[in-house]
Amino acid sequence: MKIISVFIAFFAILFSCAPKHKVTSNERIMVYKKNPYYFAYKDAPVLLLGGSDEDNIFNNPELMMKNFDILGKIGGNYVRCTMSSRDSGNVWAFAKNSDGLYDLNAFNPEYWRRFENCLREAAARNIIVQVEIWATFDFYRDFWLVNPFNPKNNINYSTEDTKLQTEWPYHPARKPQPFFFSIPEKNNDVKVLGYQRKFVDKLTSISLKYGNVLYCMDNETRAPAEWAWFWGKYILQKAKRAGVAVLLTEMWDAHNLHNKEHKRTYDHPELFAFFDISQNNWQEGHTHYDNALWARELIRLHGGVRPLTNIKVYQRREHGRPNDPFVGLDRWWQNIFAGCAATRFHRPTGGTGLNVLSQKAIKAARIFTNAFDVFSCDPHPELLGRREANEAYCLANPGKEYAVYFPHGGDVELAIDNPNLRMQENWYNPENGEFLDARNIMSETIIKLTSPDTLQTWLVLVRNP
Repeated sequence: MKIISVFIAFFAILFSCAPKHKVTSNERIMVYKKNPYYFAYKDAPVLLLGGSDEDNIFNNPELMMKNFDILGKIGGNYVRCTMSSRDSGNVWAFAKNSDGLYDLNAFNPEYWRRFENCLREAAARNIIVQVEIWATFDFYRDFWLVNPFNPKNNINYSTEDTKLQTEWPYHPARKPQPFFFSIPEKNNDVKVLGYQRKFVDKLTSISLKYGNVLYCMDNETRAPAEWAWFWGKYILQKAKRAGVAVLLTEMWDAHNLHNKEHKRTYDHPELFAFFDISQNNWQEGHTHYDNALWARELIRLHGGVRPLTNIKVYQRREHGRPNDPFVGLDRWWQNIFAGCAATRFHRPTGGTGLNVLSQKAIKAARIFTNAFDVFSCDPHPELLGRREANEAYCLANPGKEYAVYFPHGGDVELAIDNPNLRMQENWYNPENGEFLDARNIMSETIIKLTSPDTLQTWLVLVRNP
């Protein structure tokens, strides 16, 4: 009877762990084979456009559903999900005992219920969720004081049997904390690493069941490269054992993409299938655009073409200058015209979140990019002549379709590869989301494009109808 009981218990555990939500391989987000600068989802290429009012969207269920409903109405399909608990009303991943201390062997079911609900509700709306495993700022300054991983807050270890300290009053950019050095290649902090693994095991036991998930190891990290590589390998191994394919990246803190920090991502295509360039969104104007094009060429030379993503587009400006929503809006549109696979408005106050301005831009971009084959196009700044700084940006499939973005209107020349063809010039106003009446033109070697006005943003399609 004991043997029978053991078998019954074993199979009960086995079936309780079996995924209750199954997706086929074509329902998983993957790199688009015909143009690996973009993603594909459900057998079709997809441009990820998004915005949300929180970064840890899963941990605020009411706000999450409001944002999801809005995105569904305006064509948005991309949100950020840091596994963070530092905001009012959030819950932590672990349960407390009767003494008010956390037990890192006991999970808080509400935290994980919220997380799975996020993935499920997003999947129902074809929204891609970029999950950030380690919410960097939760482990620094005042947030570390209440974090379950802090030795003073749990029953599982202390400062004596780990490398952790109970206080870490530093900004992540100034002094990375020992929590991010637990791996064997660094401090080999076995106890801490064991509980970090438990956290990632629990997360992936949920997330691997869903095909609408992208993975990022950290947020604005200054952790050692070995940390990112360790967790990248760990998650890929988990996915392989589960028989599924997943896509990973890392987000380094350096605002300049030329910084060697970013080399840790683009030099490792075996781990990182896409390149998050969010920190480039601190740059402005042509510097912002040129850096994105530089990164685009760089990944081609280092491991092959991969999607470039922007999970955070800031309205903030550096050097103490005031926030400017239009600067954020310009960065967001430039990402599309730089051939990026994804762009999302960062939460307030760093970004415009999902406010009216962001909603209008997402809806307008979806309408405009659906009007031509964006997945067959590449950035072609060289086709624009008589262009002033930050005046116009071109995305084109030369000889077939040309899309041009004017942040403030303008007057430029567009070089056409196939002159003497009947072409159509169709201006689009993203402010009201409408195309003006198309104008038929007989193309010459050069077409002059003059926006209807220079008071607002304009876009134009030039193509063979």
